[in-house]
Amino acid sequence: MNKKAFGVFSIALASLLLELVLIRVFDVLWYPNMAYMIITLAVFSFGLAGVVLSLWPIHRSERTWVWLSGATLLMAVAALLILPLVNRLPFDYEQLAGDQTAQTVKNFFLIYLVICTPFFLAGFTLSLVFSHYASQIRRLYFYDLVGAALGCLLLIPLLPMLGTVGILWMVAAFSLLSSAFFSTSRWWTRVLVIAALAVAVTPFTWNSLKTFEPHMDKRYFRALQGVIEGSWWDPISKIDVVDYEKVGKWLGRAYTFKWIAYDGGTQTSYFYRFDGDYQAIRDGLPDNALEHFWEAYLAVSHHLKADSDAEVLIIGSAGGQEIKAALTYNAGHVDGIELVGKVVELGKGQYNDYIGGVMTHPRADVRVGEGRSFLRSSDKLYDIIQLNSNHTSSSIAAGSGAMRSTYLQTVEAYKEFFTHLSADGILHINHHIYPRMVTTAAQAWAELGHENFRDHVLVFEFAGEIDNLPTLLIKMQPWTRAEIDEAARFLHNFTLVVDPLNPDDSFLTQPFFEPDFPDELAEIIPYQVKPTRDNRPFFNSLRKSLDILPEEKPEVFVNTSIAGLMNSQQSAGFPIDIVHLVVTAGAALVFALVFTLVPLVFSRAGRMPWQGKGNVLVYFSCLGSGYIILQLVFIQIFMKLIGYPLYAYTTVLFTFLFAAGLGSLFSERLRLLERARWWLPFVGVVVFALLLLFYQQVLFDDFLRFETLTRIIIAIAMIFPLAFCLGMPFPLGILAVQFKPEGTVAWAWAFNGLFTVVGGIFCAIFAVYYGFQATMLVAVAIYLLALLMYRGLFRGYQLDRMSREKGV
Repeated sequence: MNKKAFGVFSIALASLLLELVLIRVFDVLWYPNMAYMIITLAVFSFGLAGVVLSLWPIHRSERTWVWLSGATLLMAVAALLILPLVNRLPFDYEQLAGDQTAQTVKNFFLIYLVICTPFFLAGFTLSLVFSHYASQIRRLYFYDLVGAALGCLLLIPLLPMLGTVGILWMVAAFSLLSSAFFSTSRWWTRVLVIAALAVAVTPFTWNSLKTFEPHMDKRYFRALQGVIEGSWWDPISKIDVVDYEKVGKWLGRAYTFKWIAYDGGTQTSYFYRFDGDYQAIRDGLPDNALEHFWEAYLAVSHHLKADSDAEVLIIGSAGGQEIKAALTYNAGHVDGIELVGKVVELGKGQYNDYIGGVMTHPRADVRVGEGRSFLRSSDKLYDIIQLNSNHTSSSIAAGSGAMRSTYLQTVEAYKEFFTHLSADGILHINHHIYPRMVTTAAQAWAELGHENFRDHVLVFEFAGEIDNLPTLLIKMQPWTRAEIDEAARFLHNFTLVVDPLNPDDSFLTQPFFEPDFPDELAEIIPYQVKPTRDNRPFFNSLRKSLDILPEEKPEVFVNTSIAGLMNSQQSAGFPIDIVHLVVTAGAALVFALVFTLVPLVFSRAGRMPWQGKGNVLVYFSCLGSGYIILQLVFIQIFMKLIGYPLYAYTTVLFTFLFAAGLGSLFSERLRLLERARWWLPFVGVVVFALLLLFYQQVLFDDFLRFETLTRIIIAIAMIFPLAFCLGMPFPLGILAVQFKPEGTVAWAWAFNGLFTVVGGIFCAIFAVYYGFQATMLVAVAIYLLALLMYRGLFRGYQLDRMSREKGV
């Protein structure tokens, strides 16, 4: 039992670690919305292994161990081949409509095959073990889930230490270790253990490991490989610093900054060269803005609060531009909050002198953190709260594309901002699609009991060009004409598009500034404009159709900037923001045919008539979809409590896996099947899910004030009872079908995998339109259906066992 258990533990650990690291790899090579396919392919490959074993069952014998050891050995080889093969198969989906369409499509499917192979081998191993040792499933499933939980935890320390390529070597090492556990030959076991140790040590000792080469030229990143000063893998984003001063010399231009490229250029910030003379900057503004800032708009709120000893909070301080703007105008104190710790470390260390000591200034306190949790833990009032295009580009951290949760752009977030501003404070935000920002802020304003919101709002857009970061300024006191004129003078290259004292010439009409934005007006606007809330925090889910928006159509609130952003989300006719769902949904249809029709027609378990076949398929389909829906919803909602996106992801995933593993183990000790108490875990799932559904928001609001570690512990405590119960239905199901025709367990495993994919797609779409609470209710209903199905499975199990005992 120990060899099997530790073999399962090691391969499960390797599989989840591989899944997570490949998500990070493809965040950088492509974009986060495309990296979503890794999860789909992993689950599909696991399920496909079950299909194969249902078609060609491997009879239990000593040869079983050869198959297990061989499959895990091949997984180690497949993991190490990912780097060279992916580097030889460049894929840029922007070339799908060009001269290289055929080669691009070919490379795409070859990359699919490369990724699928190690997961198929891992799924083959687990499916074979579960099929042959179904009576021990509760203990084996425990080792499977706990191994995966540890793999989830290892990503955080290993990624900054080893990078993605180093982690691939660790995946290979754990796969070799699993092969050693499954081996029946002593000398071969020793060889595999030695090989595993050698592979594990390699990334720590070999500093010249080859890295992944860029596939897409994000902001010309691929062309700038020769001037990269350094590269680091932060748990949130890969960080490259590009010496743009050298680029300027090549082009005959005078650049004065280092480019901080997040995830291969998906996002951008800069370290600007600065000699520490704040007065010189101030004397030259706004004309010298481009020498020190991305644009003059970064400094406008600080200009309006000049020499007032202002208390300032920068959410997403990045390379320190906003901090420098605040210090330029003599802010009394500046708090800077930044999610990506490596950028803070570089700004305070390696690039401290280059940027003039901005981050180590005596009146600046720059720390790693998340804006909303920082605000909730503080009673401090600020004169300026500033956010500039705040979001993380990592799909592990924050979802994917249009489905990415944006907790800094919800009604609840704006309420947090407003309650932390002083009586005359300013909220300064640069973010796209300002009509939706205004409706969201207006709802928050009204819910706090304030009135006349329009009197408090200014919006500037860059004159004559597409502006994807318009400037929204909300002041707690009504704007005066003198303040508006001064802001307009400072931003002389910008157009004032929302003027509270001249509403007739403003782009937005009065309903945008009122609570409960009218449905009839929202209906005629060709993009989503209604406020977003924590229950549906999908601010970037803007698309209503695939139509190209006209450049200017003010009667439906479309201008050049809005149309430019929306239309830019289409490449070669593909909607980039939702392409991952299109690809995944299409793949799911193919998977459905493979997982259902093929085994039904060709496998023994599919061809033979046996009692309860329909119940089995529905039951395992419910488990796959219900489990993934709850897991994905929890990742999103606990992001609000924990703050750090990656920590939220890791906490939820680890707790789900570890607690479910314990649940599986305790289901054996509690003898739920033997004592006919199989219904208990289903009742537990329903009860604990409903308790979390109705009380999590109240608890979150109370717990947000605690330190990060405390919030993580609280999150684990809240999730644990539900996850504990979730670990019991799967092994109960395997036990109930262990006496069915050969291949049934593998087929059940395949259906579980298929509906994990289907459940993930459903969750992503349903949550956007109906919110997390409604999606959780659907998951609860799915587990109630599983409860009904298991009644039939249990009766069949009793009959099968009685038949076996009688020798029939």
